[in-house]
Amino acid sequence: MIRLEQITGKNIWDILKLEVGEDQKNFVAPNDRSIIEAYVAITRNGQAFPFGIYDGETPVGFCMIGFGADDDWEDAPAIAEGNYNLWRFMIDKRYQGRGYGREAMKRIMEFIATEPCGPAGYCWLSYEPENTKAKALYESFGFRETGEFDGDEAIAVLKLEQKDRNALTDLFVKCAREILKENLLGVYLHGSAVMGCYQPQKSDLDFLVVVRENMTDTDKRVFLDSVIMLDAAGPAKGIEMSIVTRDVCDPFVYPTPFILHYSRMHTAWYRRDPEDYIRKMNGTDRDLAAHFTVIRDRGQCLYGLPVPEVFGEVPEEDYLDALWEDISGAEEEITENPMYLILNLARVLAYLKGKKVLSKKEGGEWGLAALPEEYHVLLRSALKEYAEGINEQYDPETAKRYAVYMLDQIRAERERL
Repeated sequence: MIRLEQITGKNIWDILKLEVGEDQKNFVAPNDRSIIEAYVAITRNGQAFPFGIYDGETPVGFCMIGFGADDDWEDAPAIAEGNYNLWRFMIDKRYQGRGYGREAMKRIMEFIATEPCGPAGYCWLSYEPENTKAKALYESFGFRETGEFDGDEAIAVLKLEQKDRNALTDLFVKCAREILKENLLGVYLHGSAVMGCYQPQKSDLDFLVVVRENMTDTDKRVFLDSVIMLDAAGPAKGIEMSIVTRDVCDPFVYPTPFILHYSRMHTAWYRRDPEDYIRKMNGTDRDLAAHFTVIRDRGQCLYGLPVPEVFGEVPEEDYLDALWEDISGAEEEITENPMYLILNLARVLAYLKGKKVLSKKEGGEWGLAALPEEYHVLLRSALKEYAEGINEQYDPETAKRYAVYMLDQIRAERERL
């Protein structure tokens, strides 16, 4: 399985050993020069993404993607401004003729589709006019020459499709299907994206992947490489994903075992030491009881078996324990994360009183109808922040009183059960 891997101190020497044949050296710069140019661009307010191209654990090529123009690029073509650029691309001479170039181009275009530097109208590249093989490959992906040149190289351009949330979920499913193959049982969307309150500035995209059996470390790494690329194009809080095996779904197991998890807060750890991350990122997660409950009640099957065929009933005591785990520290934490906890406390109490699985938005609206008026200012501010993505100001003393009041109410309702 072809994948892109960020250049680090661990793999740079392997990438520097890769080279094209003698008859191609006039067409592409050596990899050491490309990596130096990436460093210079980044230090001069430019954007560069150098990657090794891997077949499993074997490095077979190199590519570098850019965005815009750095401060020193005085003769940059007009198309460079605000657009993506396939800056360098090579397959080592030992691995040419095996289809690696085409598969690597797919991964490159998938990375660009994540919009790591934001939306853009075009991707462009350039090549020597006599490099007919490169021209044919790029044309097969939709690149067309404009008649302009970057130095002696012909410029070809591809118009990019504008991505939305649905396109991102489609790409996630595509990656899961290509990498997990017959082991994949289903991909399920939960959270705000299925509860009518998705806000790109305040939400994440929540995925649950169900597999038939445990994944190999190689598959985990390849899949996480793809997820991290997609995460760069995700909403403000990124992608959150857990992978579980079918046998913990029905009958439901609590605390629920998972075999892999990812959220944006873990990106640095994974990039620093992916082997350590994959070795340690498994165990049990109480919060999965809440995720499973939302999936059973309001979730969306993006691919695979329907929800009722995969997920068994979650006992109410397990669901409530997961909810409590999430809000039990609210008194100390509410001034640090007011919007989330104000709305989340309300939806937990609403469930205890009415047995309805609500979104944070619905919980806040329930609070305006059911809670004392002294807390309505907090609830309105939290709802506005959640809806508009703009930070609101909260009185810390009122927020703390609210947390104490809500926790007391929640404890009392749990004792009545």
